[in-house]
Order: sequence, then C-alpha cells, then structure tokens
Amino acid sequence: MHKQLTFLIFSLAFFQYYTVHAEIELPDLGNPSNTYMSKMDEPAIGRAYYRSLRQQKQVVDDPLLSEYIQNLGETLSSKVQDGDFDFNYFFVPQTSINAFALPGGFIGANIGLCLNSDNESQFASVLSHEISHVTQRHISRQVGNQVPNTIQGGLVLLGAVLLSAISGNSEVLEAGTMLAPSIMQQGQIDFTREMEIEADSVGIKTLAMSGYDPFAMADFFNKLSTGGDPRNAASIEFLRTHPTSVNRSAAAKKQARRITVKRINDSLVFELTKARIRFLYTNSIEKSHSYFLNKTARIKASNKILSNSDIGNLYGLALTSIELANFDQAHTILDLFVKRFQEYNHFHLAYAKLLLAKNNSEEAISYLTSVISLSPRNIPLTLFYSEVELNYGSAEKAHENLLDLFNNVAPSPTQIKLIARAANASGEYAESFSYMGEYYLSLGMFNEAIEQIKIALTIDSITNIQIAKFVARLNEIEEYLENTNKR
Repeated sequence: MHKQLTFLIFSLAFFQYYTVHAEIELPDLGNPSNTYMSKMDEPAIGRAYYRSLRQQKQVVDDPLLSEYIQNLGETLSSKVQDGDFDFNYFFVPQTSINAFALPGGFIGANIGLCLNSDNESQFASVLSHEISHVTQRHISRQVGNQVPNTIQGGLVLLGAVLLSAISGNSEVLEAGTMLAPSIMQQGQIDFTREMEIEADSVGIKTLAMSGYDPFAMADFFNKLSTGGDPRNAASIEFLRTHPTSVNRSAAAKKQARRITVKRINDSLVFELTKARIRFLYTNSIEKSHSYFLNKTARIKASNKILSNSDIGNLYGLALTSIELANFDQAHTILDLFVKRFQEYNHFHLAYAKLLLAKNNSEEAISYLTSVISLSPRNIPLTLFYSEVELNYGSAEKAHENLLDLFNNVAPSPTQIKLIARAANASGEYAESFSYMGEYYLSLGMFNEAIEQIKIALTIDSITNIQIAKFVARLNEIEEYLENTNKR
C-alpha cells in the first residue's frame, strides 16, 4: 500500500486551478471543483514536495536568480488569479529544457529552459503555461481519474506526504526520492490533449495581459520542434513532457492574432540572468570565459548604444574575469556599468566581489553599505553584504542586518543558515541553534529541527525570554506533528 500511495503522491507533481475568462475558447473539462484534492490540500502537498527537492539540491540557491524568476512569475500570475494561490517560482539546476508545476502554486523551470529562450517572452510563455496548469487545477483533475472511488478527498494523500516529510526515512519518502528524477521529467504523467490546449489558451492570454508577446509560445514550440533538424525534437525533454503538434501551434498563433497587446520593453535582467546562469553552471570557468569573450569581441562597454544581449554578455565577461584574476578587464566593464545601470544589483554585487578579489575588503564593505542604504531589505544585497561583514568586518552588524531581513521577509534556507552563522560568530549561541532549527524546518526535516531547538535550551547563557520563545516553538512543532499523525 505504501508503494502504491507513493506513486500517487509523486505522480502528482505538475498541474492545478483557476476559472478562465469567458472570452477564451476552451474545451469542456468539467467543473474545476470536481477534483480529487481540495484547494486546502494542494499547498501543503506542493510545499512537502518542494522541500524534498531542496533536500536533493534540485533548487537553485542563488539570490539573484531566485529574485528574477519570482518577480517574473508574480508579474504573470497576478493577472490571472485573485490570491487563491501563493505562487513560488524557482530554477532547477538542470541544463535540459523543461518546466513543471507542483500542487499549490510551486513552479519550477530548468536553467536550460532560460538559456534556450531567445527572449523573455518565450521564457515567460512557458511559465504562463505552467501557471495555467495550476490555476486550472489539472493535477487534481488528473488524479481524480486515476484514484479509486473508495478513496475520498485529498486528506489521505496529504497525510501520507506530510508523514513522509516528518519521518525523514519512511518508505514513502524513500520511494518518493527515488522517483523524483523521473517525475522531474514528467515521465509518470501524461496531460490530456484538452488540458494542454486549456493551458495554452490561458497562458497566451496571461502573456498578453502582462505585456509579453502572445506569439512567443508558438514561436518557442516551433523553435524546439524544428531546431534545424526535426529528428532532434524527440531528444528535447520539454517536447516529451509537453507534446506539441502542428494544430496546437496553429491554434496558438490564431489566438495570438486576435489579441491587442501593449508591449513592455525588452528586459535587461533577463539577459543578465542568462549570463549569470552560464557563469555559474558551465563546467569550466575557462570555457565560460571563452564564450563571453567570443560574444563581446566586437563591442566595448563604453559604447553608447548596447543591446541587452551585449550588456548581459559583458556582465558575464566581468564575472569570469574576476574568477580568472583578470581584474583590469573586469574593472573596465563594472566601473562603467555600476554608474550607467545603478538600478541593477548584478553590477553592484559584481563590483564588490571584484574589490574583495583584490583584497580591498574595507572598500567593499563601504561600497556595499552605501548601495544597501538605497535598497534596504533587498534580499541579494543584504545577504551578500552580511556575508562580507561576517567574513571581513563585524559579525554583530551581519547578525543585525540578517535579523531585520528575517523578521520582515520570508526567509530562504540559505538566509536562515547564514543568520545562524552570524549569531554564532556574535556569541549568540542559543539563537544560533534556534536558527538552525528553523533551517531544518524550511527543508521539512522536523526531527532535526526539534533536536536543534532542544540544544538551544541547554545553552548556559540562555535568557528566560529565549526559553519561553523556544519552548513555544517546540510545542508548536510537536502539536503540528501530532495533528498530522492523526490524519
């Protein structure tokens, strides 16, 4: 039974809910409410699986990349839902071309998808397609067709997922972990033709309402399908998980022609994101450097007219030059760009990294202090500034800044782990163990979280206020586990 249930749990991974605007012509898929999982179940299931992906290091943990995809995703999803889902977007460190949706609004995109998109509209078109699987609740509909009628509601499924996350070593979780790679490929799931058409239609409208090119979806499908050699299409993961056809592409173009769009300007941050991905995930820094050198051979940073692609490639050249200790080349680019593109933190962080590489830590701290004063609580800036303070300056300042961010912005596991380091370096040992408890909680590792908080309670310097806070947190976790086990 455990193995059967595991298959059901982890073969859910990619589809969800929303009521479409009436003017969109869609196939009749029935009432979205007639689904297996309730809307209350979906976020918990999606969150449990997302945590397991984090444990398996299948979530890109770079603040700049995370910020980009979350901002882009929110721009799109804000147009098609009224707060039914708290969408979370993330990159997956896989170079293959694919994207997927989890229950409750968790949307993953492989870094390869971004790298192979010619423009932001193409990348946004795939996110819009996945958002539509969420808002239309396709997972629930699909599961409803697969699960025996004797199993009623999503509570059994939800309880199993949560129990697996809590135990950390149950058969369910072990099997789910083994299945994860295949599920990332959607190998266990086949969308119906009607579901794909619905996701296309809603996705195209989402693109248009967000100011992106409504033709981008058809263009991207065609690009992947042909790619110079149609025989290669079968090797593209996205086309296996999202089968296209001439008719689907034609329907997408037909719908796009009927839409009037107020276009937004092309995004520079999209090109910066592509360059950063290539810098971080190319096998060798030398290979990455050669790529950017080739792309920028005929341009100069000082040129008054540069395309977004040119700027992105120059940014990539600066990053690789820092790593290879070619500081003059990096400085030539960044000294111009931090002034010319002040609103982009990519250049500020790279410039500070250059200063550190040249052993100018005090100058780096001073520079970051001035920049962060203009963008308080910006996550990438605050994290990098705090890490620099922690390593080269004041651990107390690092802790203070991270605590302010922690109390005001939903923290990532990276953020929590960093504040634990800062607290420990500041002599706040009880708080450090408490933060590590929160870190394990963010990964769904409940037993480890409890252990860390209990250690915090044994620290000699602990105050009465801290004791009360930690005990209350322990009670909260244990009550949650007890209620989950009852389910």
